[in-house]
Amino acid sequence: MKGVALVATLLVIVVIPLGSSLNLPAHGSRRSAKLLSSASALPQHLNVYHQTTADVLTAITTTTTATTTNVSRRNLLHDFFRISGAYGVLLTMSPCTPASASASDSAYVVDKVEPDEVDTYAEAQRGKGTVNGNGPLRILWVGAGDMKGVFKNLFGPDNTGNDVIAVDLIRPDAKDIHAASKYAKEHGYTVGFEQGDAEQMKFKDETFDVVVCSMFLCQDFNPEIVVSEIRRVLKYGGRFGFFEHVEDIDKIIVGKIFGKDSVIRVQHYPEMTNIMAGVVRKV
Repeated sequence: MKGVALVATLLVIVVIPLGSSLNLPAHGSRRSAKLLSSASALPQHLNVYHQTTADVLTAITTTTTATTTNVSRRNLLHDFFRISGAYGVLLTMSPCTPASASASDSAYVVDKVEPDEVDTYAEAQRGKGTVNGNGPLRILWVGAGDMKGVFKNLFGPDNTGNDVIAVDLIRPDAKDIHAASKYAKEHGYTVGFEQGDAEQMKFKDETFDVVVCSMFLCQDFNPEIVVSEIRRVLKYGGRFGFFEHVEDIDKIIVGKIFGKDSVIRVQHYPEMTNIMAGVVRKV
């Protein structure tokens, strides 16, 4: 039942135009009311889930301030999954889930383990000796959104001196960038933001020791192009860590771009979650 409610809310969110942001004023405004009323416009057979959907959207809109705030569709999705607890739900009808989700081919092993985002990022940041000795890492964080991921300790605590560059198409609020930068500095590393398109990143070849992303590769772009760009900017021996709600994303990352010899680990527990996570290296 929760899965259908998720789909109901996603149907509202996906009407936001390609590559755009939504000006979402404070809860109670006409714009917020219009968004919430979208739930009532859903097909009749989903009416039983209207209240759940509206509750989620209300929670999202009340997180904005009295002034108008730019909210990307990606951030709406992030907030939706966070509020609804949907990370652990199998979304058999989600547009981010393929019609026939299956494990990878026999060229490498997909471990039946429920993925953990922090652990995935930690694994991606190991193996310094293969890239630049024991020095700090230069890390590219693709699809950073509002940069609040730093507060989950995705880049710490064992990465003193590392330099994290966050990239997203939409620039976060200055206060969010400042808060993330301050937190990083207090925990022994640096983080900065650069606005850019993941399909055409401005960085030179072999710039980064590590690239990471979460809940990003199911967006309005060709994921093969984005993963190809990630591989291009990654140094040889460098690692790419991914945490995605696309159940066979490994077929693009491993099967088409990085190759089976790149696999450090791939994790997926379909009975528990639709999340697939893993770490590969550039070989």
